[in-house]
Amino acid sequence: MFNIGQRTAVIGAFSLAGYEGPLRTLPNISEDERIFVLGQTDLNQLRHVRTLEQIVGQLLGRKVAIIAAGSDSKSVPFT
Repeated sequence: MFNIGQRTAVIGAFSLAGYEGPLRTLPNISEDERIFVLGQTDLNQLRHVRTLEQIVGQLLGRKVAIIAAGSDSKSVPFT
């Protein structure tokens, strides 16, 4: 779906914000947005969440949100 350069840049952006784990998103409801899900602890430790959303949104050309995963979250790997 996204090219290797975009995926690498997104992983790098999350890393710079303090997250080093696997990236997961909610299943696509629309092609113009991506919702990344993290564990609550990881989300709390992330630096500058809203800025990260803006940066990742620009990298992907999509609206982006970063939220805490619920216990019933049906997330999928970011590809």
